[in-house]
Amino acid sequence: MNEQFKSIIDTLIHEGFHQLTEKKELQGKPLDFKITPYSLNTKLSFKFDNLDHFKEFLKISDGDTPSEQVALLDATFLQLGLKPNDFFYVNFFEKGKEQEM
Repeated sequence: MNEQFKSIIDTLIHEGFHQLTEKKELQGKPLDFKITPYSLNTKLSFKFDNLDHFKEFLKISDGDTPSEQVALLDATFLQLGLKPNDFFYVNFFEKGKEQEM
């Protein structure tokens, strides 16, 4: 695992999202995310180099990235007008707390 991914996962686990990787049995808060072309300037906002970079992170952190999720990510990029080869930000948050972002 590269250092950037390790840092992101460690931060998410520290914030109570224990369902990641080897911490799955701890049942943390439900995790969700939004993709934006900018950072929301929170400690849970992370820059990814491109869409493949984020997909790689999902495979490492989730263990499996279903084809439906990959298709949804591709569609989200189209909707947001983002280019898959450009950088973007992923803003993680507790599922159900979108309004607080």
